[in-house]
Amino acid sequence: MSDHMTDAPDVGESKTAYGKRLQKEGQRELYIRKALREHFDLSIDETIRQCKALPKARLLELKELRKRFPDLNENRLAWKISKSLTIPKEDALKWAQTLTAKEGNA
Repeated sequence: MSDHMTDAPDVGESKTAYGKRLQKEGQRELYIRKALREHFDLSIDETIRQCKALPKARLLELKELRKRFPDLNENRLAWKISKSLTIPKEDALKWAQTLTAKEGNA
């Protein structure tokens, strides 16, 4: 099993390429954030900016949150997303609405 501390970037791999590779490998956003901070010594704000360009990793993270908290309504889910990913409540609400809408269509 992968560990963000030992899942190092390839020699010469940029932080952007590294994040994209981890996303392609199926890693969730929080794993990628931890790995970026570990190997590139980024600030939290820089890490969040890097991960903003990794929508598949974010979606995996959000699905995991939803699986852990299936009974939260849209607003409570948005709050949980906002706190977990350190993103604005407005952005989190959009994600929560997307997730709950898909559940309604399932």
